[in-house]
Amino acid sequence: MNPALRIALSVLLVCGLAAVESPRPVPPEVAILLTGISEVEPVEALRRIEAYAGPQHVLVVLARGQARWRLGQAIEAEADFNVALAADPSLNQARIGLAQCAAAREDWLAASRFAAAAINPVHADRELMAFLANTALRAGDARLATLAAQAGILRFPDDQALRRIELAVLVQAGRAEDARQAILGLLAKAPDDVELWRHLAWAAQATHRDDECLAAQEAAMLLAPGDRSLRRQLAEAQLARGLAQAAFITVTPLIGAPPSTEAVAEPSLMLLASRAAAEGGDLAQARAWIAAVPEAVRTRPLHIQVARLAVQAGDEATAAQALDTLIATGEQDPTVLTWAASLAERRDDLARAEMLYLKAGTQPAARLRLAALYLKQQRRDEAATVLATYLVAHPEDAQAKALLARLGR
Repeated sequence: MNPALRIALSVLLVCGLAAVESPRPVPPEVAILLTGISEVEPVEALRRIEAYAGPQHVLVVLARGQARWRLGQAIEAEADFNVALAADPSLNQARIGLAQCAAAREDWLAASRFAAAAINPVHADRELMAFLANTALRAGDARLATLAAQAGILRFPDDQALRRIELAVLVQAGRAEDARQAILGLLAKAPDDVELWRHLAWAAQATHRDDECLAAQEAAMLLAPGDRSLRRQLAEAQLARGLAQAAFITVTPLIGAPPSTEAVAEPSLMLLASRAAAEGGDLAQARAWIAAVPEAVRTRPLHIQVARLAVQAGDEATAAQALDTLIATGEQDPTVLTWAASLAERRDDLARAEMLYLKAGTQPAARLRLAALYLKQQRRDEAATVLATYLVAHPEDAQAKALLARLGR
């Protein structure tokens, strides 16, 4: 178990006992033992309990379980808590112990049920309320988590742990507007918390506050500039908002110079960077970043980006090669097929152009270009057939009518 979690649970078990139990009359020998072990370390406490020869009492069993728990003997501690609870079903201290043991092995449902049965929200301290809310949240019991967190906040309005649990419930439930209000309150106390800015970006986006979403992402990245995920999300958001130059500046550190092995292994990241560079006006850099990605690992969007950038640079041969690579692997998109056909036609590979136009099927641009190709080759009957079929589906298409008139002349 995580050492920090064990320490937290041990402190909770020790500090929470007085909050969940009323004083109980005990024999003098038991009282002396319990008073003595409260002032020593767990090892010494367990030694004294095991050496104890006085009257048997349920609180001695409970104390032994507590000492064992603090020493990391979870199985033995849980056994003691079960024995204590069986002997006295009203012993909520034992239920708290069982809740701690269940939480330690991440049985959150059991932990939440033991905690709910033991903790009185009217009297429990903030640590116990936070424990109940947290176990319920982890168990997926949003209702119990909400009630526990809100009950705790009513009594301890400045407790940030309870407010964060409430926020987690709101985020989990997709209640963006309520979550946003909770986040703003938390940020007022902790403006340097990266996760809160992440949550605010989500809530702002979900509630259509685009400027706030972008500002929250920028704040998060400023706080954690080395976080690749944050930087990438910000670049994507900037590009989507038409801020291509800002996206270019944001994404550049993710790529490196020359592009790092890590970056090249992420085709979608290289595509993002290329788009940001191209739309930001640096076509050469956009093409260079794509070129750094090995052909064997290029995705369909990367091949299309290669073709698009090559056309912008006047390099139709590279554009055609990129599209032909896609087609060779089974590309069926009529738009891509028509684009490749037009490039083939421009380099006078008319047979390939015709094949690709036909493969594009009933795509309007492909039909019209095929008719024009037939006219160019004086294949008037075939052009007429294509146009007649096309005009049945698109009777008002001016370009088709112009081609038909040309055919008539």
